[in-house]
Amino acid sequence: MIRVGIAGADTAMAGELIRILINHPDVEITSAFAPGKVGRKVASVHHGLAGECDLEFSPDINPQKLDVIFIDAHSDVADRFRMNTDRWPELRIIDMSHCPSLDFEALEMAYGLPEINRKELVRGCKRAVVPRSVAAAAIIGLYPLARHLLLKGDITVGYACPPDIDTEEKTGMVRQEILHVLRKTQNSFNGDIIMRHLDEEVTNRGLKVNIEVPCSLEINEIFKIFDHCYDDHNFTFMLASTVPGYEVEGTQKTLVSLQRHTDDKLTITVVADSRMRGGAGDAVHIMNLLFGLHERTGLYLKAHKF
Repeated sequence: MIRVGIAGADTAMAGELIRILINHPDVEITSAFAPGKVGRKVASVHHGLAGECDLEFSPDINPQKLDVIFIDAHSDVADRFRMNTDRWPELRIIDMSHCPSLDFEALEMAYGLPEINRKELVRGCKRAVVPRSVAAAAIIGLYPLARHLLLKGDITVGYACPPDIDTEEKTGMVRQEILHVLRKTQNSFNGDIIMRHLDEEVTNRGLKVNIEVPCSLEINEIFKIFDHCYDDHNFTFMLASTVPGYEVEGTQKTLVSLQRHTDDKLTITVVADSRMRGGAGDAVHIMNLLFGLHERTGLYLKAHKF
């Protein structure tokens, strides 16, 4: 069994993570740390766990008794793991905090978007950072074009997501994250990313990204490029038309559709669950890859609502 610890276990995202991990066949949650909540039942903070989880918030985390730690906090305990990785060389670290000051490359942490970095994650990787949800959706929508050196000019990324994700500071970090990945993939891309709000309402789990990108390639050829890029991935799927967000809520799935409205511009629409992609779902997906498990382990389709 994979022994799991969670630093920052009282956050909403940590609650989503715990609700996934308690049903993961290869996981045992041994430590859940949250300052000020020592001794309380985890189920008293996170809904849906009554009768499913007897775990209590622990006073500390002992890395020698763990195989992996998930970080969703900016506490001293979390920083101890981020900054002292040499002390526990076999401990896997998955940082899902989206900490603004975290320089993951300087800390030799992989960018944990499996659609573009799966090989790195399965080849002895010990540390990874979970991408931000809007950035993850936008990069999934643009990566196949960047991989084929087809990006040029400015790209508009329209997005609709829950209010706690949609802040001016976070949007700025998302823009930089997208630019960093695209320019690393296609060195010749020198355009800008223009972020804008979509005038659409989404649920507390919803995420919709509309991308407008200059591209004159025939739409059939673009479909082939996307299909070839994602045909062996377990959670990203191409569709002929857009679908409502409830099709993906509660799942790890990302659905991508392509439309051409003018001869020289392509519209890419991506829908996902904002609490799974760029959050708890990606964190578990990364863990599966780090430990050589099938990507879908613990992340199979589950009922959400009707």
